[in-house]
Amino acid sequence: MAASGIPNRPPFDPELETMLGVINELAPPTLTAEMLPLMRMGSLPGMPTRDEILETADLQSRDVTILGYEGAEIVVSIVEAKGRTGRGPGIFHTHGGGMVFGDRFMAVEGFGEWLHRYNAVLVTVEYRLAPEFPDPYPVEDCYAGLVLTAEHADELGIEHERLLIAGGSAGGGLAAGVALLARDRRGPHLLGQMRRDTSSLAD
Repeated sequence: MAASGIPNRPPFDPELETMLGVINELAPPTLTAEMLPLMRMGSLPGMPTRDEILETADLQSRDVTILGYEGAEIVVSIVEAKGRTGRGPGIFHTHGGGMVFGDRFMAVEGFGEWLHRYNAVLVTVEYRLAPEFPDPYPVEDCYAGLVLTAEHADELGIEHERLLIAGGSAGGGLAAGVALLARDRRGPHLLGQMRRDTSSLAD
């Protein structure tokens, strides 16, 4: 034990330790303001682009501009199987990225199988990011997107009683926050919420 009373960190498994340099290069353990411009420039290494997601999973999307927190314009994307008809569940998605980077298509590839299997629709929101837009901007932008989704459920082909909210990592926190706002404000009824830490729901 160190003199400070704080236990010494145990060593990493030798097989895993060789990967730490690579992991820290892709996802530094400490994020600084200076890193944000680079992280926001585009897709992170190994992450598919919007076009790649849609093409690989045979999906189509369209963008809609809505009013977010304090009346500012934000964008949501409506993602579904190509040629989709009829009605099915709706999934409202809040992306991860620490609320400081990422975009609305981050981790959307994990929903492709579900959209086909259940004839579902995914609505994913481009909420504004911190630190430029601190709390409550991200969660309120997301809530505005959920309200729009519920209000337009019929034209989106969403069954009102089967609306879910989903998010991974920081998006999971936003999903939980939005669900609480919907409850407290007597807003859209949610069948449930999926908070996840991986980009794949297929497994």
